[in-house]
Amino acid sequence: GIVVQAEAEQQADEPDVQGQGGYRFDTPEHQQQLKEQRVGSHLFKEGVNLTKISLPVCLFEPRSFLERLTTNWEYNSLLVAAANCTDPVDRLRYVVAFAVSGFCRQVSFHKPFNPILGETYQATYPNGLQVYCEQISHHPPISSWEVFEPSGKFVFFGNGNWVAGIKGNSVKGRQTGTNCVRFASDGASIEYTLPGLQVKGVLWGVRVLKYGGHMEFKDVKNGLTATVDVDPQPPAGFLGGWFRAKKPQHKPDQVVGKILKGDTVVDTCHGNWLHYLEWDKGAAGGRAKRLWDIRTSAVTPAVSVANPLASDCRHREDVVFLTAKDQVKSQEWKLTLEERQRRDRKLRKEGGGYEH
Repeated sequence: GIVVQAEAEQQADEPDVQGQGGYRFDTPEHQQQLKEQRVGSHLFKEGVNLTKISLPVCLFEPRSFLERLTTNWEYNSLLVAAANCTDPVDRLRYVVAFAVSGFCRQVSFHKPFNPILGETYQATYPNGLQVYCEQISHHPPISSWEVFEPSGKFVFFGNGNWVAGIKGNSVKGRQTGTNCVRFASDGASIEYTLPGLQVKGVLWGVRVLKYGGHMEFKDVKNGLTATVDVDPQPPAGFLGGWFRAKKPQHKPDQVVGKILKGDTVVDTCHGNWLHYLEWDKGAAGGRAKRLWDIRTSAVTPAVSVANPLASDCRHREDVVFLTAKDQVKSQEWKLTLEERQRRDRKLRKEGGGYEH
């Protein structure tokens, strides 16, 4: 009975252990949307940088990437819990869980609009966290953000540069840049990197989104580091298979990691980026091991402020018309805004100013 129950719990956590993994867009609604999107598939060329070409609005959702960013952080109660920790190791455990938890929130079927230079977005989370985002560069596209805890316990800030390219029937992308949480209790900061992602089935077949790669976390002040591998692949090669008595089972979408104090492993974690993250020793003296679980952890979407700046992304005409389901007007305004950006960039270059 106990063994069967344990296997059932594992299958609930990792339901696709026999498959290829990833988030699959395979509902009837998704299939209909795919037919509409793939009308413009001739625009995609092998190796093209997708952040530098103009795409039709049928591929877009009615919001800017700045607003979409805030979806990453909807399990932000983990940051609040991190700020309340007195043990730096426990705090790092929660930050790792926060970083991993955001991947499952970034599985939207459509693409957000590329922000315009100087564009902003302001919002608050239900727990009082305040969000400020701004587009600080057009080429390369760089978005900057700050998330403030109202009593000053922490600030989460950074900047992201999205790079994406198409090859064959898939798109590979990655957000580079800084992700940093600074805590007021001891002045320590935790910086971390993000893995890459791949979207398969862009032009034909079932569309699947997968995350994969290496993440690093650093708390310099307390001498702590953490490494996390998302969807690690089994070692390949003839010799490896020859000498291995039994090939270990590859579990798609799994997450494995560890925290180190110097060269000493303090704790290890495992999980699945679509479902949960659990530490083997755990926080709070072992009382808190599974710090994030998609079935039980609270999601707190950001709420846009009522009276934003004139530069707020929700004022963009292409977003306004797409929200109203007027693709024709949205497409016209998208082209108008893109031309305006190119003209402004040319003027900055001619004036000897900041070209981006």
